[in-house]
Amino acid sequence: MVKLVEIGGLIKKGLGHTVVEKFSKNSDVVSVGFANGRASDMFDIQQFGDASEADILTLIVKERKSNFVFDELYNHLKLASQKNGVIFKSDIIAKSTVK
Repeated sequence: MVKLVEIGGLIKKGLGHTVVEKFSKNSDVVSVGFANGRASDMFDIQQFGDASEADILTLIVKERKSNFVFDELYNHLKLASQKNGVIFKSDIIAKSTVK
């Protein structure tokens, strides 16, 4: 059984599409997608008073390559030099059955 983890984040609006294009071709990424949302205190420009639009990002990744994919995402978003958002990696997704 393959162990999976979630890599997620709130990123600057418009970057979600580039992440989907790049990571949907990666065989270690089971699923990648984004939705629109709003965030405050994350970006330099606030479009709606004290909030700005953001992409809510979710990747489901094979655990054995999750650190590599996380680092690749970090570099793709240029988080070291630009305020493009925040990303996180969860623990292994647990499977359970209720009877």
